[in-house]
Formats: sequence, structure tokens, C-alpha cells
Amino acid sequence: MEPTTPRPIFAAAPTLVGSFPHTHPQRLVDRILDRFADLPAWPQLPARDWLESMYVQYSERLPGAVIDRPGQRIYFRCDDAFYAQLEEFYEAVVAEDVERFAISEDYALGLHQFLDRVPRLGANRPKWVKGQVTGPFSFAMTVTDDNKRALAYNPELYEVAVQGIAMKARWLARKLRQVAEGVLVAIDEPYLCSFGSAFVNVPRNDVIAAIDGAVTAIHKEGALAGPHCCGNTDWSLVLATGVDVINFDAWEFSQGLSLYPAELISFLEKGGTLSWGIIPASRSNDNLDPRALLDTLDRRIQPFVAKGMDRGLLYRQALLTPTCGLGTETEERAEGAVDALVELSSLLRERE
Repeated sequence: MEPTTPRPIFAAAPTLVGSFPHTHPQRLVDRILDRFADLPAWPQLPARDWLESMYVQYSERLPGAVIDRPGQRIYFRCDDAFYAQLEEFYEAVVAEDVERFAISEDYALGLHQFLDRVPRLGANRPKWVKGQVTGPFSFAMTVTDDNKRALAYNPELYEVAVQGIAMKARWLARKLRQVAEGVLVAIDEPYLCSFGSAFVNVPRNDVIAAIDGAVTAIHKEGALAGPHCCGNTDWSLVLATGVDVINFDAWEFSQGLSLYPAELISFLEKGGTLSWGIIPASRSNDNLDPRALLDTLDRRIQPFVAKGMDRGLLYRQALLTPTCGLGTETEERAEGAVDALVELSSLLRERE
């Protein structure tokens, strides 16, 4: 299913990946809305509360989920309560009861602050906004049952993960559509880096189906969808899905994506967007000079051009982001990365 919102020309607009180290969201949300006029994103705040960590944030009210806050562990348990919850869960999925999959303030305070603040901007309200959801494949490979076996290897729990994340993504897209005309929902899939290794025994078609399930759910709300993966993966798998945007770590791993020119040319010709993670989200590299970053971006784009992709199209149909979330950084460095990102986008737009 295609989104009802047309694919836009983002023209190298800056946006964000997800997490921040901050613990008080209101000032941060206001800063994001001030700095990101084209595509602001709500911030995940894992330092504020463990419930906002990546694999817990989207587990709320999923059948079998056990949230061990003192031990900071999430796992799933197939007991009598699970099977009682399972029937109600599937009734909600079949009935498309999207509100059943709401994400509360306890699990995403930054989101609710964002939803509150955007309408207050009045005439300055952004046309587009962005959110993120943990990808179903990564969720199922990282979260375990009570025997410490990944959910992906338990058919009942794998289906709960896939269907539950898709419905959470749909709820998120619906809420964001209430405050902006256009919405992009990123599907965080870091575990795609391990797909194809000896440690992952999940069929390729199952991974494609899981990601496509989330994409279809997002499209049903008229929003765009795209995965974020901050490492090397089999990008032909991602390009076999119905995604609109691909967010990748262009700082270290752009070469891997450039190995699929035929698929990428088709993706771009259909209006797809490449989201270049070009601001290093790591203390190990403190070079945040915007002009140096622009030189780096130009070098990363050159192999794509050499393989037949139109340079102008690559820049026009681009987004710029950090390589990953900024949640492990200090607040000072995270805000410095934001400033560098916004300045880089301005330099590129002035040149083009």
C-alpha cells in the first residue's frame, strides 16, 4: 500500500534520529522545533526513565511482556495470563483498534510534549514532522522470553512482536498526522547488521514481511516510512520492501549501500529519499566543523554518482541526520551535533 501523502523533495533538510541524553523534555522540544523548521522529530529520553529505552518504549500492553524495572530487564512469558491477553490483542489487531496500542507519557514523555507544543506554533507550524519506532525484526531478535531465547524463535511471540510493533507504528503515525500535514516514521532496525550471519536463523522473506508489515501500517495513516540502520547490511533486503526513506550511517558505511546501484536508481526514480547519517554520533570523533562535514558528504556521494546515479537527484532527494541517536552523549555534545547538522544543511542548500 502506498502512502496517501506524496513523497516530498526534502532538499537536504536536517532531521534527527531519536534519542537524546536530556532528562527534561520541554526545553529540548522547544529547541528542536526552533532549529528544525522542515522536519522536526520528537526526542526519546532514555536517561529520563528506563521505560524510554529502545526495546521497552514500544512494549507497553503487549501480551506476555514483563517489565522488570528494578532489574532493568524486559522479557516475555507464555503463562496463563499471556493466553488470556493474546485473544484480546488479536481482536484489537483484526478490528484495527489503533488506540489500543497507544504509547503513554510514562513511556514517551518527549512525544507527548512534542504533540502538545507543535500546534501552539500556529502559522509557524512545520508542514512535516518525524517520529520513530523500534523495528519488528530488531525487537524480536533482541528481546527474549523467560528462557532467554529471542522472540524470533518462538512463533507465537514473534507474531506478537511483528503485529504489535506494526500497530504501535500506526498509532504513532496517526497521532503525528493530527499535528502536521506530512509525517515520516522511521523504523529503527539496528539488528539488520547481523542479518545473514551465523547468529541469525531467520529467513529473508520473514524479515522482509516483518518490515513491510510496519511500513504498510504506517502507510495506512497516510505517512511515509523508512528504516534506520547504523551499520552494514544486505541493503537489497531493505530495497525489496515498500519503504520511502532509507536512513543509513554515511559516515562509516556508505560504501555498502552503494553496492546496489540498480535497486537504488529505481528507488530514487520513484521518489525515494536517502537519509545520510553524516554527523558522527560518538565522542570518539569531535570533528563537527560544518565545512569539513560537507566535504565528507561530497566524498560519500561520489561512489553513488560513479555507479550511474544522478548527482543532482541525490542531493535533492536527501535528508541529513546524525549517524545514530545522541542518547549516549553529553547534553553539550548532543546540542553541538544538532548545531553542526543544521549548519551543514544550510551550507549545502546555499551551494545548490
